[in-house]
Amino acid sequence: MKKEQGRKSLRSGFLWQAALFITTVVIAGAAFFTFIGYDQGQHDDTHQTLVHKVQTAEEVKESLQRLFYHARAYYAYQNEADLEEAEQDLAGLNAALEEFRALDLTAEERAFAEELAAFSAEYESSILPEASNLAEAGDYEGLRTFMNEGTLEDSDTFFEQAGVIRNEAFTEMQNEYNEIISQSNRNIVLVMGFGALVFLAMILGSQRLLRKLIVPIEELTTASDELAEGRTVHIDAADRKDEIGALGSSFVHMSAARKESEEALKVRNRELSEQREKLENSLEEVEREKIKIDRYSLLNQTMSTKLDKTDFLTSIFTYINEMYPCDKSMLDILDEEDYRADGLTLETIVRWKEADKSELLQRLRNQPHVVVKREAVNGEKGVAEGRVDAFEYYTVIKDGNGNAIALYSSVKIGNPYTAEEMEEIEAVMSHVGLGLERALVYEEIARSRKLNQDIMDNVSEAIQFVDTEGSTMQVNQSMCTMMFCGSWQKESVLPRETWEEVLLSKVSRPEELRSFFAGFFDEAFEGTLSQQYEQTIDGKRHVITVYGTTVYDEDEKSGTVFVYRDMTREYELDQMKSELVSTVSHELRTPLSSVLGFTELLLTKELKPERQNRYLTTIHKEAKRLTTLINDFLDLQRMEAGTQSYQMEHVQMNELAMEVIYQFKHEKNHHLSLIDEALESGMKADRDRLYQVLTNLVSNAVKFSPGGGEVTLHLRNEKESLILAVEDEGLGIPADAVNTLFNKFQRIDDGGHRNIGGTGLGLAISREIIERHGGQIWVESEAGRGSIFYISMPVYRSVTEVNQGISPGGDAVMIVEDDSSLALLLSEELKSSGFKTIHHFHPERAYEDILRTKPAAVVIDLMLGEAGNGWSLVHRLKENETTKDLPIIISSALDRPDEKMKRYGIDQYLTKPYPPQALSETLLSFVQSTEASKGYVLFPQD
Repeated sequence: MKKEQGRKSLRSGFLWQAALFITTVVIAGAAFFTFIGYDQGQHDDTHQTLVHKVQTAEEVKESLQRLFYHARAYYAYQNEADLEEAEQDLAGLNAALEEFRALDLTAEERAFAEELAAFSAEYESSILPEASNLAEAGDYEGLRTFMNEGTLEDSDTFFEQAGVIRNEAFTEMQNEYNEIISQSNRNIVLVMGFGALVFLAMILGSQRLLRKLIVPIEELTTASDELAEGRTVHIDAADRKDEIGALGSSFVHMSAARKESEEALKVRNRELSEQREKLENSLEEVEREKIKIDRYSLLNQTMSTKLDKTDFLTSIFTYINEMYPCDKSMLDILDEEDYRADGLTLETIVRWKEADKSELLQRLRNQPHVVVKREAVNGEKGVAEGRVDAFEYYTVIKDGNGNAIALYSSVKIGNPYTAEEMEEIEAVMSHVGLGLERALVYEEIARSRKLNQDIMDNVSEAIQFVDTEGSTMQVNQSMCTMMFCGSWQKESVLPRETWEEVLLSKVSRPEELRSFFAGFFDEAFEGTLSQQYEQTIDGKRHVITVYGTTVYDEDEKSGTVFVYRDMTREYELDQMKSELVSTVSHELRTPLSSVLGFTELLLTKELKPERQNRYLTTIHKEAKRLTTLINDFLDLQRMEAGTQSYQMEHVQMNELAMEVIYQFKHEKNHHLSLIDEALESGMKADRDRLYQVLTNLVSNAVKFSPGGGEVTLHLRNEKESLILAVEDEGLGIPADAVNTLFNKFQRIDDGGHRNIGGTGLGLAISREIIERHGGQIWVESEAGRGSIFYISMPVYRSVTEVNQGISPGGDAVMIVEDDSSLALLLSEELKSSGFKTIHHFHPERAYEDILRTKPAAVVIDLMLGEAGNGWSLVHRLKENETTKDLPIIISSALDRPDEKMKRYGIDQYLTKPYPPQALSETLLSFVQSTEASKGYVLFPQD
């Protein structure tokens, strides 16, 4: 305590010096600023006085000026307002002059003020009234004389003096203002000097104080560094008699105490380090155990949740590799192709899968593992030099019966397996065995279930299994199609109300089917029932038969299986069979009745020869009709049995078409023609069968055109095929019947077709024949607008090969010829020259077709047999304005008739026999020449 009393307080010394400095600055500053304020006040008062004097002198001058202005205005204009203004200005002058006289004036200024006051009194009392009277009297001459007697000079003198006094006062005010500015500048300089002195004093005082503080602090800092380095500390500041000295002494004592504490802490730290190392080792062990437990938990979870073998194997293999790292590993499922591998090439995997493991598995049957130590190969050693050992480890996964189901193998390079590691791997494998066995069983069950579902899905009948409550448990694909189950899965459970609503909404009589289903959900019901109903699927009517059978599980009813069979085809076949029996009965009885009737007449009556001949012709025709019908049935049977034989030979389709047309040439209501554009019509085919097809198509065209009309056969080439089309203008075919038209026993059942006979076998037989020849047959038709039946058949040569050397012009030439052989000969020759040909054998129908098609030329045979005379056709063509210039070639063996030559303008002729080449060359040159428009008639000759 005494020592503390003997010390000087650093804080009290600092406060005393600061108080002294502040007091000195405040007193000096107060005196300085008081003097400046007083001096500034004096100047401000003087300046305000001078400002007032200037303003008053200015007011006197302005009042005097306004007085003289308004007085003179009154003298001149006698305006009372000017007089009043003058009187007011006089009063204002007196007031300003009184205020001016009250100021501190110089002698000269006071004398001016007295004189101006006397003048103002005189002006008010005598001058203004007198001058006003003279002005009012109109005595301007007297007024001028009165004003010039001294009044005017006095007023000007006073006005000038007032201006001088005002200017002098203003100059004095300006000088005083400049003095104030100068004095202010001096004061500012003094204030700045005073501030600089105060700032300098503060700097000096602070520097002295900092020297007293910083030096000891630096000494303490140095001592702290020495203390940190462990050296002995000595502080000179400890001898001071202030707070710094006390701090130095405390620091010396603290350093001594710190040194002692450091020694004790070192001992304690060594003990704590040893304990920390033990604790870290324990924590590492606990963490390893925790990771192992977590992974075991994950393994158990995987085994509990993953039933899929693929996911299970992947999870187990990944788990083992993470728990027990190695360089190569493989988990091989024995007796299967499945495996998991890491670090192995595909070649190594395949080699190991195919290797004989029997000896290794035998060893593993009696021991938990096998370890093989060997020298690592170069690919395994990497960059290591010298010998490097590789360790192969093998163990197996066993099922519940102890049989090996998987083999685990791994390789470590340069790092052997520890006993603890192998023991843990084997424990895992033992634990995994049951899970893997369960995954394999699950896979087998899933495979069996999928196989069962696939089998069900490939059954054409729809199958549905429902439980005792009626909920759908399983269906096949056919049932899904019938039920439109796009919004729900086949494996999902569908309540009875839902599937019944979907199914019954498509049924024609839903209540009967609902009652049928309800019977199976009666607990007392057992057995099998069936029900037939009609259902709409994809917009079409189907006849469905459903069979229901109760399903039992160990004598307990578990549900019902429904099998839905689409009986539409059988139903339609049954309907067609009934119609066929009726049709065949009619088709057979009608010709048979004719045969029996006419035969009976021939046997029982004596008839004339012509009637006998007519009856026999009818019997022959009906017999052929019966033969054709029977042959159709036999052909169909042989085709369905696959025993129909075909005699393949070279056939020219255009010849066949011509023969078919000539077969129907006696038709009265139908015009048959052939348009031949085919450059190649040869093919390998059964001539009789193709003739049968063409006859059937043309017969149908005639038969289904009851009103008559054109029946046209077209021939043309497309690439390597010949297209034959049979076109009619008959009833046509409804769109809904086109797709089934070529089915057997298929007949169109509408008003127009119903009354036309037929068995419905012709088109089915035709399709079979054409397809057996590698061709196609199809139809394009519109009800009421006729039909076109197409046949596509492969030909010997492609059109490209045939076209070589031919430059077709595209012109049509009509051939009117009743000899089919000659017509074909001419057609082939003309087609080889680039023409297309149109065949006719009747002149009347040829004439109508010429008007419609407008060919480039016409080849006419003069002798057309029963059909008519060629000259009649020539005559009609020459008489018609549209055809009179049409080139005509006469193809006839008759002599040249001079009369007809003259009538028809014949000036060139050729006579038969002639080579076809000469005809084509003549026709080609003639058609292409400028003379073609003259309508020549030519007689070709050799």
